[in-house]
Amino acid sequence: MQFGIFSVGDVTPDPTTGRTPTERERIKAMVAIALKAEEVGLDV
Repeated sequence: MQFGIFSVGDVTPDPTTGRTPTERERIKAMVAIALKAEEVGLDV
């Protein structure tokens, strides 16, 4: 049995600039991370 939580949709400001990413930027980043996770075989 496996349990896993994978969350990448946080709305947090960039710690170096203080700028909060736009919704478009967040969605684009989430898709890129999801594609990479699929590529490396993450299955949770």
